[in-house]
Amino acid sequence: MCKKLIIVLLMSLSFNIAMQAQESKTTETGKIYFLRSTGFQGSAVAFKTFIDGEFVCKLNNKKYSIHEVPVGKHECSVQFGGKKSKEKAEKFEVQVEAGKITYVQLVFETGLFINNIYCEEVTENTATQKMKIMEEDTKCL
Repeated sequence: MCKKLIIVLLMSLSFNIAMQAQESKTTETGKIYFLRSTGFQGSAVAFKTFIDGEFVCKLNNKKYSIHEVPVGKHECSVQFGGKKSKEKAEKFEVQVEAGKITYVQLVFETGLFINNIYCEEVTENTATQKMKIMEEDTKCL
């Protein structure tokens, strides 16, 4: 009887420990910074940014936004208009680590027949240099 009670208690304890470990994993977060400093071209139009297909920010020129997300892979995209992610929008995958910042720059390319915007990851050093002439947009929705 005593052995059965000890086994049940040990199983219950290990289940509780496993559940707590799972909860701490799912609550870990990191941040994605979207940076926009596209120069004069396209500066009058706000870019719509998305994380995992969800609209997160309407970002104007010389602005950046901060988004807290769960740890793991995320798909970022940017487009000229609309609050629904377009299938044709170029997707960019980033790996977000616990307590860390991932910097994503919005790039605007002009061509003879078409304009294109897309995301690219930049280093912390590059981002901090660019952010010196930018300001955070906390009301970008």
